[in-house]
Amino acid sequence: MQRKIIIALLLSATTPSRGPAATTPGPTQGYQQEVPQYEPPFSAPVITVIVFAVMAGIIGIILLSYYLLVNIKRRASVKPSQPSRI
Repeated sequence: MQRKIIIALLLSATTPSRGPAATTPGPTQGYQQEVPQYEPPFSAPVITVIVFAVMAGIIGIILLSYYLLVNIKRRASVKPSQPSRI
């Protein structure tokens, strides 16, 4: 019974018509204000080169650090040989 009542209520509900929406005049209506566009100081190719240079620098620092750590470990693990006695 409740199901029939709910279906009847849903079917009888009216949807608002899609006419022109009423608008109230706001403080910005009546004149067009043009927003200035941001102009980047560099062109797209220059920005691309800068990004790749920064990436290469970071990767170079990481690889150099790895190389130095491996060499330090290698030198620490090698025991100095004792001079041979004749």
